[in-house]
Amino acid sequence: MNTSKTIKKMSTIKEILPILEEMAPLAYAEDFDNVGLIIGNENSEATGILVCHDALENVIDEAIAKNCNLVVCFHPILFSGIKKITGKNYVERALLKAIKNDIAIYAVHTALDNHPEGVNKIFCDTLGRLCQTSGS
Repeated sequence: MNTSKTIKKMSTIKEILPILEEMAPLAYAEDFDNVGLIIGNENSEATGILVCHDALENVIDEAIAKNCNLVVCFHPILFSGIKKITGKNYVERALLKAIKNDIAIYAVHTALDNHPEGVNKIFCDTLGRLCQTSGS
């Protein structure tokens, strides 16, 4: 997977979204999944991008320390509806901290899994000739 687009220094999050969607098209995501911009103001100027596996509280702390207001994670922090945000669990604490610090969270999960040159292809390229990808 190769994208020729570069992110200019003074981009808004909204200007970065098409680049992320080119790398992991939202149309490839499974119906159950929650991919794309999960929280955040797309009109905010992007100060930095932190890439991670899961947007946990320590990742949000790292984003704050590194002045990154866009966290691109593999797994979505929210899979289904949430009824309260009181800070009683790690998801709620991460969400509260991200919102308080104007940090956007974007997830790629199955959009990247299902990309023809995504996660499965990387495994097969690494494992060699014996590897085949499943149709599902």
